Amino acid sequence: MTDIVKVNQDGVQVYPQTHWEAVEGKPETIKGDKGDPGAAATITVGTVTSGTTAAVTNAGTTSAAKFNFVLPKGDKGDPGTNATTTTVATTTANGLMASTDKSKLNGIEAGAQKNPGNASTTAAGLMSAADKTKLDGLNNITFEKVGTV
Repeated sequence: MTDIVKVNQDGVQVYPQTHWEAVEGKPETIKGDKGDPGAAATITVGTVTSGTTAAVTNAGTTSAAKFNFVLPKGDKGDPGTNATTTTVATTTANGLMASTDKSKLNGIEAGAQKNPGNASTTAAGLMSAADKTKLDGLNNITFEKVGTV
């Protein structure tokens, strides 16, 4: 039998640490049968909003958690290398497009069409409306072969 001693120090009761095996009359360790596995829990992200203090709340259940986040805006980061420029492109300097593309674009006439349709006397097409009116006004024109080159 192991003695457990009551110790007083300056009138205050103090209990020294005792190893569990030294305690007599302790209950025997009893283990039960192993239970069935539980269902797997799920975690999903709910809302993510901006705020002054970071927080996470569970809008779901303990087995089907749905976390809503509040995140404060962070400090502005350092500028990156090779950042895209937002200056206007010229024919000699890249900007919002390559300088070669700017040169091509400058070479296109105002009002140009990639695949124009037929002209009418009121709308331009493969020719101007004025030229179409002139062409339609030509009457009794014939062509005659006069030789071979």
